[in-house]
Formats: sequence, structure tokens, C-alpha cells
Amino acid sequence: MRLGIIGAGNIGGTLGRHWVKAGHEVMFGVRSPQALQPLLQEFGARAHGGSGLDAAAFGDAVVFAGPYGAWPDVARENLAALSGKVVVDAANPYPARDGSIAEAVAAMGRGSGAYTASLVPGARLVKAFNTVYWVDLRDEAGRPGERLAMPIAGDDADALSLVGVLADDAGFDPVIVGGLDESGALDPGSAIYAKSMTAAGVRAALGLAS
Repeated sequence: MRLGIIGAGNIGGTLGRHWVKAGHEVMFGVRSPQALQPLLQEFGARAHGGSGLDAAAFGDAVVFAGPYGAWPDVARENLAALSGKVVVDAANPYPARDGSIAEAVAAMGRGSGAYTASLVPGARLVKAFNTVYWVDLRDEAGRPGERLAMPIAGDDADALSLVGVLADDAGFDPVIVGGLDESGALDPGSAIYAKSMTAAGVRAALGLAS
């Protein structure tokens, strides 16, 4: 699969490493693509670099893994390229960093996934890859025995299925927690945020059926 990742930091770079290893083609989109050269050399021929718009156009699915406060600009710049695609929001709204947009997410009261979906109305939005602490995302992927869970929220069944496959390919056990109105369960401050739980732990913490 061709995957676009907007952002190449702790989350974006880590996911890209896992997915290249799993056989996917990945394009990272950043503001200064020349800075990606060390990462691209490490990842090999299936990894590419470009702008955010390049990554949005390249991917069959597109992951946003930058600061949540950048979402309005990303949505405006890439709206046409993201239309109709599975778009994964892996960003977290922090009031101290992201200011008014994080406050707007909280005021909406439906979780950051629902808010993000309002910014990219043509996309098939899924919230995922934001809840597991990034060090565990890097170091615990595909661990022996019971894998860590990757909580996922979304309204589109086919998009959820695809993101579940990507979670599995990255070395995690996908757990669908509900629709976008339940995406607050993945946000900072929730019962599972940054706890790096197994699937059973996530379901128990959120009161989901096994």
C-alpha cells in the first residue's frame, strides 16, 4: 500500500519505519524535505520524502502526525488531495501547546476525531496511533506474547478495517472503541491515554465488550 505521512517526528517517523518494514511504500511530507535524507537513507528504497501536499497526493491512505494545532492549515492546504481518502488523525490536542483549537475540541465535547472530521469533510477520518506512548510505539511493536493494543475510532467501516490492518502491520492489536463521537476515549487525559495497554486492558478500562 502507498501511505502518506504528514510529519516525520516521534509518531510519524516511528510508524513509517514499521510500515516500510512491513512492505508498504511510504512518503513523508514535511516543510523541509531535505532534512529527511538521514531518515530516508536508513529506511531504504520504499521510503520517500516531499511536501505535505506530496504525501497527501501519494498515499492511498494518509496519516497526519504533526502538532494538532497545525490541522487547520493542513486541512486547508490539502483538502482536495484528501477528499475521498482514508485519513488517520494521530495528533493530540494539548491546550498549552495548541491553544484555541484544543479549547475548541474540548468545548465541542465529542473528541478530537470528531473535530478533525469537521475540518476535512470529504475525508474518511479515523482516529488512531495517538494513544500509545511513542517510546512504546517504537520499542514494543510486535513484541513476543500478547501485543499492545492500538485503540481506533471512526464511523466508516471500511476505513476502520484498513486502519486495523495498518495497526496489525505495525505490530499492534487493533481495538475499535467506537465512532468518532467516542474518539475522546483516545485523547489526552482519558483512562487509556499513554497507558500502553493490551486489548483486554483497553476494553476493561473503557467498559467495552470483549
